[in-house]
Amino acid sequence: MKRIEVQTGDRYGRLTVLRELPKRKKKRYFLCKCDCGNLREVRFVAMRARETKSCGCLRDERNCVSNLKHNMYGTRLYGSWHCMKQRCLNPNSSAYKHYGGRGIKVCKAWMEFILFRNWALSHGFKEGLTIERIDNNGNYEPSNCTWIPQSKQSHNTRRNRFITYKGKTKILKDWAREIGMHQQVLSKRLDNGWSIEKALTTPIQEKYSHAVSRSL
Repeated sequence: MKRIEVQTGDRYGRLTVLRELPKRKKKRYFLCKCDCGNLREVRFVAMRARETKSCGCLRDERNCVSNLKHNMYGTRLYGSWHCMKQRCLNPNSSAYKHYGGRGIKVCKAWMEFILFRNWALSHGFKEGLTIERIDNNGNYEPSNCTWIPQSKQSHNTRRNRFITYKGKTKILKDWAREIGMHQQVLSKRLDNGWSIEKALTTPIQEKYSHAVSRSL
């Protein structure tokens, strides 16, 4: 089959081609810029077949239009839904590396706001609450989410230090609790350039442990 030539500047929907990327599993990919300004890596067949027409903003706009039917656009619940998707789907989001960047997804049903709203209202949502994943490595889906006060949400703040070891990702505080080490000690080890494995597995000297305890 003759190779289809794609030039820089070619447009597919809202996407403008910037350059071709290395193949992945023999599939062609292109780096594109959406009219809204976001960058996205797009599989060529999806782009050419018009299955992917934007970075995702087009779908969001359509959802906004449908939200006019239930008058929830701009509410706290709608904001929770929108931010959840941004964290998992938008590589330009500042929180993406902690969510979509490490494989966290939004379940297919929750891509529609109405279905997410129905779940939320029947599972304890109230003003002042925020969505929390029960398993920090799990997806956003009904079986893995609950509503908690903002003050108790510990896993989803940018101030937390995420550590991945042996396929598990947790915040530093939770790793320290699991291995029986003071959070301050673990943090200092990593700040001093220790590898994650060394920092988590090297026994702490008893004398230093007592010194830390007295300082806390």
